Amino acid sequence: MKITIITPIHGKKKHYANMIQKIGSRLNEQTVKPFEWIIVCDDKSTWVKDLEIPKFTTIKIAEKNNISLKRNLALDSVNGNYVLLLDSDQIPESNELIADCIKKSEEGFNLIRIPEKFSGTGGYLKRSYHQLRGLYWEKSDEGIPRFVKTELVKNKRFDPERLHFEDELFFEELRTVHKEAKVESIIIHNEGFELYTNLRKARIAQKQSKSHKIKTPFRLDIKTIILETPLTLLPGVIFILGLRTIAKRILPVESGTSR
Repeated sequence: MKITIITPIHGKKKHYANMIQKIGSRLNEQTVKPFEWIIVCDDKSTWVKDLEIPKFTTIKIAEKNNISLKRNLALDSVNGNYVLLLDSDQIPESNELIADCIKKSEEGFNLIRIPEKFSGTGGYLKRSYHQLRGLYWEKSDEGIPRFVKTELVKNKRFDPERLHFEDELFFEELRTVHKEAKVESIIIHNEGFELYTNLRKARIAQKQSKSHKIKTPFRLDIKTIILETPLTLLPGVIFILGLRTIAKRILPVESGTSR
C-alpha cells in the first residue's frame, strides 16, 4: 500500500524550518514509510528546499499563499493509494501512526480520523491557548479524517474561498456515505501563537461563518473551562477568551480577506 503525505507550508524559515525537519525525521522513522511526501510552499517559503528532508519528498510551489490551493496542487499529483493530510505544525507522536491507519483501512474504513494533542509548549499565552484548543478538540469531538482513500478525493478539491472551514466542506459529503473510524495514535499539534494574528484569524473566521452560513452548534461552556484548566493557566485562558470575543465584533478586517 502506497501512502502519500501532503503538507502545505508557509511563513519564515526561522519559525518553521525546525518543525519541518522534525516532521521529516518522524516520517522517515515510521514502521511503514510513506511512498511520497508532497510539500507545497509559495514563493516566500522556498527556503524549504535548503532543509535536510527525506529522499521521498517532492516540493511544489503554489502561485499564492492559500492552503486550499496548495492542497489542491498536491492532490493533482498524488501517486499513493491513501492520502494523509499533515499540516506544517503537526507531527506524529509515534512511529506507528501510518501503520495504525493502514490497519483501520484494512478493516473496511476509508476515512480515518487521528486524535490531536496540543503541545502545551512555549510562552505563557501560547500554553494557555493550547489548553483552550485542547478542550475544544476533546469536548466537541473535533477533527477531520486526515487519512483518506485516494480514489474518494481524486476528483474533489478544497474551496480556496472558504478558508478556516475548507476541511469541513471538503469532507462533508464523503462523511455521509463512507465509514469513518478513529485510530489510537496521536498527532502532536504545535500551533504557533501570536496575539494579534490569532485575534485577526478569529475575526475572519467569524465573518466567513456568516457569509457561508456555517453552523457552529458547539460552545464550550465556561464551567468546563474553569474546572478542567490548571489554575496557573486559567488567567491566560480567560484573557484570550475575552479578547477573542471582542475581536470577533470589532476588529477591522478588509472585506474578502481569507487569512
